[in-house]
Amino acid sequence: MAQSLSLDKMSPQSIGRKKRNGVTSLAFGVSFLAMMVGSTTAYAETLAGLLDLPDDFWMGGRVTQGISMGYDRYDDGVGFGPSQYTLQLQAEWTPNDSITIVSDFWLRGDWFYRLDDGDTTQPTGLQDFTAPPFLNRNDFNLSQNGTLMFPSPSGSTFGDNGRRNEVLDDFEEDIIKELSIRWADPEGRAALKVGKFQRGWGQADGLRLLDILNPQDLRQRGIFTDPDDLRLPVWSAAATFNFEPLGISAPFEALGMDNASLEVVYIPDNRHSEFVINNPTPNDAESGGYFGLPFPRLVDGQSGFGLPLLGVRLFEQETKAFDDFEIGARLKFDALGGQMTINGFYGYQDLPVTHLRGATLHIGTFVNDPNAPGVVNVPLDGPTTLGAVHAPGQYVDFLQSLAAGTAAPGQFPLIPFGCLDILNPAAGGAPCSVTADVNLDYTQRQKTVGFSFTRDMTEIKLGRKNVSPVFRLESTYEFDKPFNRTIIPDPFIPGQFAEGTPALVAFEDVSVVERDQISVLFGVDFNLWVPFWESQRSSIFITTQFFNIYTEDSEGLTFQSPYVLTNVEKHQQFLTQTYSMGLLNDKLILDGLAVWDIDKGGVAYRQRIDFATFGPQWKPRIEIGHFSGNTEQGLLGSWRKSDYVEFSLTYQF
Repeated sequence: MAQSLSLDKMSPQSIGRKKRNGVTSLAFGVSFLAMMVGSTTAYAETLAGLLDLPDDFWMGGRVTQGISMGYDRYDDGVGFGPSQYTLQLQAEWTPNDSITIVSDFWLRGDWFYRLDDGDTTQPTGLQDFTAPPFLNRNDFNLSQNGTLMFPSPSGSTFGDNGRRNEVLDDFEEDIIKELSIRWADPEGRAALKVGKFQRGWGQADGLRLLDILNPQDLRQRGIFTDPDDLRLPVWSAAATFNFEPLGISAPFEALGMDNASLEVVYIPDNRHSEFVINNPTPNDAESGGYFGLPFPRLVDGQSGFGLPLLGVRLFEQETKAFDDFEIGARLKFDALGGQMTINGFYGYQDLPVTHLRGATLHIGTFVNDPNAPGVVNVPLDGPTTLGAVHAPGQYVDFLQSLAAGTAAPGQFPLIPFGCLDILNPAAGGAPCSVTADVNLDYTQRQKTVGFSFTRDMTEIKLGRKNVSPVFRLESTYEFDKPFNRTIIPDPFIPGQFAEGTPALVAFEDVSVVERDQISVLFGVDFNLWVPFWESQRSSIFITTQFFNIYTEDSEGLTFQSPYVLTNVEKHQQFLTQTYSMGLLNDKLILDGLAVWDIDKGGVAYRQRIDFATFGPQWKPRIEIGHFSGNTEQGLLGSWRKSDYVEFSLTYQF
């Protein structure tokens, strides 16, 4: 999440022009697809002809353009949804039996902000400060800038223009999908791969346990992204050693471990997961579009009051290349009639914890706008900010007195700075607000061990075709996983506590704690032949998975900061279901994925319909994505208003 971005101001004329040009933008997207198909295919063919490429060189790629309608939005209406595109160019050269060189470049983006009519808003802006208990929130516009005035008239919004995801064009981070060279020993003893690539561990659907080497890209369609596109590639070196050709397999075979191999992955420059929080704070305004995560509710857990006049500016605290490396190892072997792995990973968390950095007092604006005319910005360091929030008579104390009905005019803590007393506006003074500076800390270590086991249960025969199911088991044990706390000791009053959002206004040694976490997956794969469906030409492949995530001493922990109102369950359980089937001689492919968050009550479902009626190159698809859940309750709840129906067209060459 790039921080300190300036607002891209839009005039009323430009906003009106964008509304009128929605259809034109749609036509432009279709034209773009046709143009890129032609130019990219022509480029690949021309390059192959000019270079007289040998038989051991392959080049290909794809161009995809989607257009979607969003439904069940925050306004309960229907409008444009994600309209994502992909241009991908791949090449592979194998000059001999030992060397393989792979390049894979792609350009992605989303036309959503251009197509949207400017009416897609979420009630996820700053807390409305106009009336206690300050639980109402001003609207946040996903696709254009907005201006909030005081008092807040109906229809005025915070917002950002949403252009961040229009083109993911950072060459090193976004465009290089793979750039690697692999050497394999002719005798099959060892292999070494160096470059930028991804490594998939584990086979979980919808969620992941062992697949932790690569962070995730949640910017485009969250967990509904295909696994190969969801993983973010990293610069790595991966070495594989096959024990039998090396002549060292005997001790392992004595333990019942056949065909053993060891993979070691070294990552010198790690990377964290990518996502965007829709931030309404004017000096850090950000929009992630349709799949941007909502700005968290700012609520005092004790009084139940929202936190008025407070914005948040986010800073990424990241690791350093080579100094902060990651390393993983996987021992793979056959045992007990199946395939097993033993895994270990020593790296960094790819999702953050948060802690206090400082703050800025804005004298002259109610809405945290540091650039408004006449505004005076007063920087506050960390200890001063801590006192301004938690000390007796200060922000939280005043808010709780207001909730209890004991607050009186003259007690508003910002009055000494010449600020308006919100309990006695007639006394005069300047409008004021505060922006808290918060670190998104990605420097916490991840220490995980685990194992997996997969076995074809040939002893069991089911259905009219006597098909055997496949049993899958994955488990991880993570040591000292960091969590933010939902409740902390009051920094100034012994025996008292701060709860809810105020618990995040603390330094790392107070707000972050560590707990061990154990995760287990039980899964079954099965090729289903439907009873009495005699004309069924191919099986329906289904997989069912149950997850249980146990967190030690989970009480008072935040599920994922900064969403402090969502607690960690002692046993967090999920159920996932997938199916894939072909119809009409496999000219029509149906593929479904369902995820159920049993404890938080969230449900997500993705249905794909692929058409294979236009030859091997043209691939039309209809995709339906649906989320339901409670506000800010787990990841599925964060996307509860991100439903869409998409039509996409892919050309492969």
